[in-house]
Formats: sequence, structure tokens, C-alpha cells
Amino acid sequence: MQKKRMTKTWIVTALGLGIGSMMSVQAATITVVKAGQHKTTPQAVTTVVRAEGAPKHTQRADVDSDNEQTMMPQLPISVAGAFGSIETADEGALVENNEVLVPFTVYEKANLNHIVKAKRGYTVRLQGLRPAGDMLFSNGTGQRTVPLPVVQRNGKEYVNLSRTSSALGVVMQRNKKGILLSPQLGAVEKPVKQALEAPLAWAFDPTATTGTPYKRALTAAGTSIISPSWFQLNHKGTVETTGIPSEEYVMNYTALGYRVWPLITNQFNPTLTHTILSDPGHWDEYVRELAGYALAYGYDGYNFDFENIEFKDKDRLTAFVEHLSKGLQAYNLYTSMDVTGYSNSPNWSLVYDRPALAKSLDYMVLMAYDETWAASPVAGPVASYPWVKRNLERLIKEIPAGKTVLGVPFYMRTWTTPIGADGKPGKASSKTLAMPDSEVIRTTHAKSVTWDDKKGLYHVAFSDTSTENADIRNALKEDIADVVSAYASHPTGATAKSSSGASAKSLSGLSAKSSSVITVTKETDEEETPFGIVPIQVVRAPAETGSKAEGATIAVNKDGVKDDTSETSETSDTSDTSDIVNAANTSTAVHNGPMRKHGTAYMRTDIWFEDSTSLQKKLALVGEEGIAGFAAWRKGFESDSVRDWLYRSYPALAKPVADTKDSGEKKEATHKNGKKARSGKR
Repeated sequence: MQKKRMTKTWIVTALGLGIGSMMSVQAATITVVKAGQHKTTPQAVTTVVRAEGAPKHTQRADVDSDNEQTMMPQLPISVAGAFGSIETADEGALVENNEVLVPFTVYEKANLNHIVKAKRGYTVRLQGLRPAGDMLFSNGTGQRTVPLPVVQRNGKEYVNLSRTSSALGVVMQRNKKGILLSPQLGAVEKPVKQALEAPLAWAFDPTATTGTPYKRALTAAGTSIISPSWFQLNHKGTVETTGIPSEEYVMNYTALGYRVWPLITNQFNPTLTHTILSDPGHWDEYVRELAGYALAYGYDGYNFDFENIEFKDKDRLTAFVEHLSKGLQAYNLYTSMDVTGYSNSPNWSLVYDRPALAKSLDYMVLMAYDETWAASPVAGPVASYPWVKRNLERLIKEIPAGKTVLGVPFYMRTWTTPIGADGKPGKASSKTLAMPDSEVIRTTHAKSVTWDDKKGLYHVAFSDTSTENADIRNALKEDIADVVSAYASHPTGATAKSSSGASAKSLSGLSAKSSSVITVTKETDEEETPFGIVPIQVVRAPAETGSKAEGATIAVNKDGVKDDTSETSETSDTSDTSDIVNAANTSTAVHNGPMRKHGTAYMRTDIWFEDSTSLQKKLALVGEEGIAGFAAWRKGFESDSVRDWLYRSYPALAKPVADTKDSGEKKEATHKNGKKARSGKR
């Protein structure tokens, strides 16, 4: 087949981090040869990019349907020997997203340090480094093993010298003919600390190894940060990897403008943490380990997620964080730490001396979620607006607003509570619910989703027909049960209303053919309308209770529901049941004991939704309080629609506003890094 040839001229500019003058690359002629189109792949083209005097290197690229190709220019490489000799490498360096990738074989030849093939990638043996001023010096305190990350391109291994520090053994310089690699001998410059632009938009990524990377920044303005869960502390200065730190991951995100700040945990182990905090002789080892990873992969910060720590270690924790933070900041790295909301829990809240911790940190993240924790015996929201606002306002009284980051949830929980035949709730259980999955539930129960203005959340409650009592329900779906538990989203003004239209303070003597479904409505001076509860199926109590299908009277008052005249109940509890409503809807009461002998009537499901509406109220606090930004737990739990909304809407929400809370005068609310801190409460 005749091949069609086209000739184009490209101007290639060499970019990347290095020492020396910028290299000018003369215009090169690129010949594009169209090959036959494969049935399942886009057209392939072969591109040849050459600088003046460069050897001929061929680089394959793919083309999309519009014939737009991703160019990977190659730069000639010269390698300087230890005694001044210079050789030209047989392979060229790639330029990808303005970063320079050097073939591993060439890098290894230029590096005088010992490089070893490891289980995952390579390691380099270095002399210990000592930061001083703007430089890193070899301090002669013994050798250290530092990871050497590589990336795969076209079946070959490359080292990204735009991100891997020259402290690992190779210095890259620019000249008119390409790049010059030379062994690192003596002090090297620290990585440059890049300024952050407010507002911060931050996501924690516990699935960095397997998850799908974002395709753009979190927000259209400000600085986006991603924190992969890659590290955990262990005994005697050792740092373990919990995932697989990936250079590809770092390159993908930095190409989109992200800063990569890996998350470090204490394994949430109080015993291990006590050992670490009681052994300050090894604290420098943690600093050097983490600094080594940052120099190798190009991180420019870390996030400390230290939780579940014995209260007796409070002062030790503060001292350790200060040591770790200042040690890493000496390498031009940002440091941040996550803290819980305020509570009386010694290990989870009281252990944090927030004002003292903030002094050494660049940022403190308030984890304003898990208001109702996963193991709570009572259902409740993950992050109601009043609870979030109250904790944030308390924190910025203790630390500068410019250091404060508001943690928000990309998740919620599905709560299931067994409701006894007497209307008493049992112990609730929960499952984490991501936003995409919650949208399915909202669609199914759309008519029953209500807005709770006080909590700043949408809420839904419904009976669960997939419980162990489902066979009982099916058998009795034509009957009127002798025990009914109906309760509303609001504990006042409730009346019972049958699905057939009957409405009364008391339901009694209904025929067995009457509807077995009731709803709870709010009693007002106007016409009654359903609010907040989907129809709850009425079910007969288990047979062993001796209850009857007929003769039950269900009295519904403004405080809830009670069984006034049941002849079958083994206990004659006719007390007010407003606490049932409170327990299920406001988490103010708990009935944590076993179900009464007459068994479980049904399973109630509650969900307080986190979505763009709830996030909008919370993220508006960034601007209102003049704090640094937000951080979301966690990546992958948000929906596409929320992510798109966040990108468009967050910059306006985070824009500082006038603070008039403390005086009649407007006070400018601005951010950290060259901008004024919020005036007012501290």
C-alpha cells in the first residue's frame, strides 16, 4: 500500500529542573508516516525528534481520533566521568510534560553510589545528609539506603531527573547540545519550596495503588493537594510503606498541578505509639527516612495522621510532632497533621494539645466528620452543619485560621436499627455509603427524602423488607398487625394516617383487609401532608407472643406512638415514646438492650446524605472563617457530579468575606502564605 508522507516543523523547548543555562534546541524536522489503522487501536505514527548534533532516536506515540499526538522529544545526553572525561550516551532523554526522563542504564553509569535491584524498583546507598541553609551536605554519619524510583516507557526504565533530587548521586545540567550528567560530589541545593496559592483543595487517597487518578485539579483556583496513604511508623526509626509509592502517580498528579503530600499513620496503635514517643533517640531516623523518600519521589510535603494515642503521652506527642515537623521543614517540606473534633475521649481527642501542635506545623486538618462514629449504638449523621461549625469555631480560637483546614466527608453511612414490636429501637449498625451508591437510594425513595435545615442535610428513613422477618411480613401483608411502631422525622405533631385515607388519633377495629401500611404526618392547622418517613409496613409480632391480628388499638400523639390497649403484650408499657423518635433521629437516647420478648417488628434504615448541598454549607465556612481550605476523606467516595460542582463552585465559596462577628467593623479575612490572617477569634 502506498504510504502518504507529511512533513511538519516543530519548535521544541527543553524544560525541566536542572543546574545551568537553558538549552536552546533548534527546529527539527519531524516526518510523520501514517501506518495502517488497527481494528481496535487508534492510528499509529512514528515521530523522530532530533536536536542539532543529536543521534537519531525514534519514539513511538499514539494518536487520538483527531490525529493529535503526544510528543515525547528526546534530548542528547553527555555523561561526565569522575576525572573530567565526557562521553556521549547511546540513548537520549525523554521530555514528558516538561519533565526529563533519563534511561536508567545511563543514570546508573553517571552515579558513583551503589545501586541495588530491590523487590520493588531500586535502592541507592548514600552518605547521610545534613540540611543547612539552602544546601544539603554529606555529614559522614554512615550510609543510608534511599529508594530510586523508575518509570517504564516503551519497555525501558527511566529515572525522572526533574523530580529525583541530585542528592541521590547524579547532577543534571543544561547546555546547548543537550543535557550533561555528572556524579554528585559535595553539597547540593535543596529542593525549592513552592508557594501555595489559597484556597487549598485537598483529597486523601487510601487507594492510590489501585484507584483511578483524577483527570484534573480539584478546583479551578487555588492549590490542589493529594495525600496517598503510603507510610506508617514502626519501631526504632523505621518507616514502612503501606502501599507502593509510585513515581507514575506523582508524575500524573504533578502534571495536573497537584502537590503530593503522602499520609503517614501511627497504625492507630496506642502501644506502638507509646514505644515510639518514649524513644526520642530514634526520632531523627524517622526524619531521615521520610526526607529520603521525598528527595527520591519529589514530594513537597507530608500529612501526619496520628490517632488513638494514650492520654498519658500527650506531651510526648507534641514533642515528637515538633521534632518531626521541624526536621522535615529543614528539607523545604510542608508538614500537616489531622486532629479530631472536640470530645471527652482521652485517646481520640483530649490527647491533642492543638495550640502547641500548631506552632510547629504548616497546617492542621480538622477531621470534621464521624460526628456519629461507625460503631455508635444510635444512628446519626456523619457531619451535621452545627457540629462542624461549632468544632471549627472552637479550633480557630486556639490556632491561627491561616493554618486551619476543614476536613469534610465524601461519604455517609447507612444505619439499620431493629425496632421492637413495642416501638423500642435496638442497637444500630452501620455501613459506609459512598456518594454514587447513595444516589441510587435517593432515586428509589425520592418522595420520602426531606431536608433537615437544622442539620444542614437531607435525610431519609424507611423500613427494610430484607430482614429475617420478611417471611412474616409477606404472610401478613393483608392483615392489620396488633403492634405498630410509627415515628416521624420530627417528634411533635404526629398523627397516624392509613394509606386508604383514614386519619385519627386512634386506629382501632380495622378489618383484616384494611391497608397494612401507615405513614406518619405532622399535625398542623392546615391540611396534613406526609413529611420525612416512607410508608412503614405493619407486621404481626412473632407467633410465640400469642398476639392477635384484631383488637389492637394504636394511639398516636404528638410525642410519638404508643400501644394503649394491646391485650397481648407481656408488658404493659404505656409510657410516652418520644425517646424512640429522639433515638432514631437525633441520637439523644439509646435503647441498647436486647429486644423485648415479643420480637423485632421491622428494621428501620436511616441515611443522612452528604452531597453538594451539604458540602456547600460546610465549604462556605472556608470563606466565612478565613481558613486555609478544605480536605476531603476520601477520594473515590465522591460522585462525578459532586466533583464537577466542587471544581466550579469552591473558589467562590472559599473567597474570604468580611468578619463582623466580633465588632461592627468589617475585618478582612484572608489566607496564609503572604496574606493576612483572619481577624477575630483565636
